Amino acid sequence: MTALDATGRSLKSGPVVNQPAELQKWLRGFSEPVTVAVEACSFWPAFKEAIEAEVHAIRLVHPQRVKAIASAKLKNDRVDSQTLAHLSRCDLLPEAWMADRDTQARRQQVRLRISLGQHRAALKNQVHAVLHQHNLKTEASDVFGKKGRQWLNQAALPPAARTTVDTYCAMIDHLGQHIREQEKQLKALAGTDARAKWLTTIPGIGVYSAMILLSEIGEIQRFRSPKSLYSYAGLVPRVRESAGHKSYGGISRCGSPRLRWVMVEAAHVAVRCCPAAKHYFERLRKRKHPHVARVALARKLLGAVFAMLRDGECFDESTFAAV
Repeated sequence: MTALDATGRSLKSGPVVNQPAELQKWLRGFSEPVTVAVEACSFWPAFKEAIEAEVHAIRLVHPQRVKAIASAKLKNDRVDSQTLAHLSRCDLLPEAWMADRDTQARRQQVRLRISLGQHRAALKNQVHAVLHQHNLKTEASDVFGKKGRQWLNQAALPPAARTTVDTYCAMIDHLGQHIREQEKQLKALAGTDARAKWLTTIPGIGVYSAMILLSEIGEIQRFRSPKSLYSYAGLVPRVRESAGHKSYGGISRCGSPRLRWVMVEAAHVAVRCCPAAKHYFERLRKRKHPHVARVALARKLLGAVFAMLRDGECFDESTFAAV
């Protein structure tokens, strides 16, 4: 940590243990009100809770933007803390949004459900790999459905492979129980939140997807326009400009990967169940690659999400057309 006064004179610097008592002790003794700047990281909520009673203000810094402003050949914790202190003193810090405790709790619960699903998918892939190694195939559409499980239990596998498959299947069933419990809790939360009810009227958005959107977006007022939300989701193309010439690349993939994922998944479903979305997608697909058209549809649906959260209304095709 580095402490500077308004003129840039160093008051105090050095390593500090990430413990509340040590952090509070380090911040005491300054004669003027203290403003603290910290990069956004997984530790920032605990850091804020530990020191907020000791300081005048806490500023959460956007890591990527501050690196663009203050790039340095030498990079370590000491240099970074000095850079943050100088930028804070000059009021040049690119700040990030601090999620409130309710949003943090919602994010933790939603991300648990996402993580459980990812672990289950990985275990299913392991089972498919074992079956592939022994050249076994089933006519069932889902190996882990009722018909697929009956076939899997009777499949001719060597002892080691049978043990592997049975172990993975038991773990899949165990994770499935936790997933169903989490989905039950998320459904109960969505039932008490009017915003979730608005979002579930969008084609491709169910209760689970709506809760992901609410947790990842947080307060919709922090976005000035739909374009700001598109950028936060990483659904905008990279732009390179030099001497008046612009070139566009793939999507930036910056911001929230979960928000980007859920909107692309929603676009897959919307093409099948919403005439307006299908017409928009097909019109673009005639001129562009299907992946590009699908991302464009995901961006347009996200614009509908922005309008609905801002205005408090349900989805209809006029909302989609106005985005």
